[in-house]
Amino acid sequence: MQGALHRLRDGNEIVCRVQTDLGVETAYVLCAPVVRRSDWGALVPKLHIPIQLQGEAHVLLMSQLVAIPAKQIGPAVGDASAWRDEIVAAVDLLVSGF
Repeated sequence: MQGALHRLRDGNEIVCRVQTDLGVETAYVLCAPVVRRSDWGALVPKLHIPIQLQGEAHVLLMSQLVAIPAKQIGPAVGDASAWRDEIVAAVDLLVSGF
């Protein structure tokens, strides 16, 4: 599901699923890394999206989009769908420049 926050199977990293459900399984899924706010420096407006995960400040790093093998994506640990408009705007900024 788009906006779902997942822990990767091979570690403690968390990613946000950016790719929408296309109705078909794909080998890779477009995701954005999610880090604790305290572990990241200055935020780039419109590309680093502050969110809350389990009551703690985190950041979606839309500037670091990556396609991850679907088999590496583990269980959902949260939901960032409330920030969907910001996520889509960040993708548009990266692709279109505005």
